[in-house]
Amino acid sequence: MNVRFSGLMAGVVALSLAACGGGSGGGNPATPQSNQAGNWLTFTPAAPATAQYQGESASVVLAAIASRTFAAPFNVAIVDASGVISPDVRITALSPTEYVATLRTSSTLAAGEHSTMLEVRLCEDTPTICAKPLPGSPWRVPLKVQVKSAAEAKARLTVATPSVSVTTYPGEKAGFSIEAQLSKEPISQSVNIGVFDPSSLTIAPLSRTASAPDGRYVFDLSTATSNALAIGTHSSNLELRLCQDDVRVCRQPMAGSPWIVPLTVKVVSPTNLTTLTAVDGVGAWSTYQGNPAHTGHVAASFDPAAFSRRWKVASDGNYSRDFVSAAIDNGRAFFVRRVTGGRSELIAVSEDTGEQAWKVDLGTLNQVNSPAASNGRVYLTSTGHQDTFLWVYDQVSGMLLRQETMSSQWPSYSAPTVLGTDVYTVNGYFGGISKYGDAQGKFSWHVAGKPNAGWSPSTDGRFVYTYSTPDNTLRVLDAANGSVAYSIGDPYPYSTYFISTPVVLTDTQQAIVGGGSLTAFDLNGHKRSWIQNASTTGTPAYGNGTIYALAANGLSLEARAPATGNLLWTVSLPEGGYYTNVIVTRNLAFVSSSSSTQAIDLAAKKIVWTYPMGGSLAISARGVLYVLNASSVLAAVNLR
Repeated sequence: MNVRFSGLMAGVVALSLAACGGGSGGGNPATPQSNQAGNWLTFTPAAPATAQYQGESASVVLAAIASRTFAAPFNVAIVDASGVISPDVRITALSPTEYVATLRTSSTLAAGEHSTMLEVRLCEDTPTICAKPLPGSPWRVPLKVQVKSAAEAKARLTVATPSVSVTTYPGEKAGFSIEAQLSKEPISQSVNIGVFDPSSLTIAPLSRTASAPDGRYVFDLSTATSNALAIGTHSSNLELRLCQDDVRVCRQPMAGSPWIVPLTVKVVSPTNLTTLTAVDGVGAWSTYQGNPAHTGHVAASFDPAAFSRRWKVASDGNYSRDFVSAAIDNGRAFFVRRVTGGRSELIAVSEDTGEQAWKVDLGTLNQVNSPAASNGRVYLTSTGHQDTFLWVYDQVSGMLLRQETMSSQWPSYSAPTVLGTDVYTVNGYFGGISKYGDAQGKFSWHVAGKPNAGWSPSTDGRFVYTYSTPDNTLRVLDAANGSVAYSIGDPYPYSTYFISTPVVLTDTQQAIVGGGSLTAFDLNGHKRSWIQNASTTGTPAYGNGTIYALAANGLSLEARAPATGNLLWTVSLPEGGYYTNVIVTRNLAFVSSSSSTQAIDLAAKKIVWTYPMGGSLAISARGVLYVLNASSVLAAVNLR
């Protein structure tokens, strides 16, 4: 049977139903779906209902199944006299007797509930006249449409970042994130979600299809650097858009869009060379995590409101290094930089001005590790089959004082550990330990070991501590002669193989080891105290009678009780990178990823300061925070 489709008129929507067959009967045509003469044609659902937001339209899917055929062609139309349905229709044939019609509601409906009676006409003549209806025609299908208000449309998306405030420097960029959560109510059409900036303050837009299973979206943005902003405060309103088309154009916005996120960009002076004075009770930052116990703790308090960047030293190249850290002593910062051609340099920078005091070309070496500084000396090691040495330089002049041969393979390690005039360093295949006496100018002992790359010895003066990841064993050596005093190691299920962190020594006679799991050893009882499988990253810090560890694979900072390992509190960290460095003061914890550094107030348990650069962290005796990234860019921040 042939089917013709009517042209569209006001209140009439063309619907394609194929020729179909079987059965007829009488009945009351005014009763929806009860016209007995029309029982040969049924609709599913019998009484459709849908919901939409004010300003949008919604789809209505109506299935038709027939059980008889007709020889003559006829026309089909859907009539809606109330204007609830728009002329938009899509017909799909599932079989010769099964069809699905997808209608769309009008986008001009006011908020509230709308009811209409759809009239489905099958006619041999024009459906608007329908003087020759097919048996049973017309069919009446009731439809209800619930239209949600504009205020309800705004609630379909929640912006977890209601406003953004960032600080940056002329010609530099600062990163930040905007997080949004879509409601669980499904969106019937394909849409895009993104951030648009009508100004030039940010690098935008960022757009993606709104298809995340949990409806959560995090947009990582940054301030623009193409046109350097002048020093001062700049403002913009970022638009979080939900659009059927490109978010940059958004000619078809979804109801509620856009959501406004106020942005403030504060551009400050790149240098602030204040007068520096010693901080009471704070000593030199001599090695990785500050001291021979690797606690990463400074016994002083600082006010984030007073923080300002002191200076920044750019890198001559983009060569990245592993396990970088700086040592700060006697008003100078010391660090190693890898430059083009595989050459390495030892750099000394004035803490007062950021100017280079001296530079030593170390030549082309396989691996040069980070330095330690004490006794007016700078100590560093190079590792490799042919170029393994302990180097000793004068802090003032940069003159090479000694070069002692060692034995090692390819791994890169952290800085040597200095206590008094004794220097403990990695020496030997797979992490042996050697003690170098600076007063005597020679090594006094060497002990083979098993630790992996990235570690550094710890010492309290009486013993030297190392943790072996392959067998999960803490080894305690006599500092006088290197003999093994005792070991603590029994099998447990949380492997930390190839995750290397130095041992952290507490003032409660405990040794703490991070990396994968967090483990505490009782040094008096010679036993493992507790284990927390907390997915920790980096080396924990210890201070204020508390262990501070980066957990959840570097996405949160946890504070734990040393005696039990019990969780005291936790703070979630901004997305956009995994945090691997933590150091603490009396009132703040500083944490950093590869791209940013945060200060967390230990009492308020919230982030109170952000710096747009990440890397290893150090605090000098004169209250300057240092951030050294993997490309050897060094930034100094005044903490007072």
